[in-house]
Amino acid sequence: MSREEITAKWLKKARTDLRVAEKLLEIGEEPWVIVFHAQQAVEKALKAYLVLHNKHFGKVHNIARLIDLCTEVDQDFSQLYEIGVDELYPLAIEARYPDTGIEVTMDEAEEAVRKAKLALEFISNKINEK
Repeated sequence: MSREEITAKWLKKARTDLRVAEKLLEIGEEPWVIVFHAQQAVEKALKAYLVLHNKHFGKVHNIARLIDLCTEVDQDFSQLYEIGVDELYPLAIEARYPDTGIEVTMDEAEEAVRKAKLALEFISNKINEK
């Protein structure tokens, strides 16, 4: 399978996670699960970009680390920090567990979906430029 085909598969999974987050938001599902899928969408889209550019990322899930790797290829990726996309990782990961004391609000879930949409649009455009 070519890098382009693998990239397309990663991006398809990212878009699916975003659609899931949007649907869960529509039905008023638990905010933590909405944030989790928003985070997953961004993580997978960043990995799609890294695959396309043959940049190894290992078993990392930290969005900030993935943004940094993408920035090594294209400095424009630092813009993702400006919209706070990196904030999705700790919120989504910690809120999954009942003993962390972290509760996600519906406002935070809405904001997470908004950030994920912006990030996917940005990353998709970067992938399409190549």
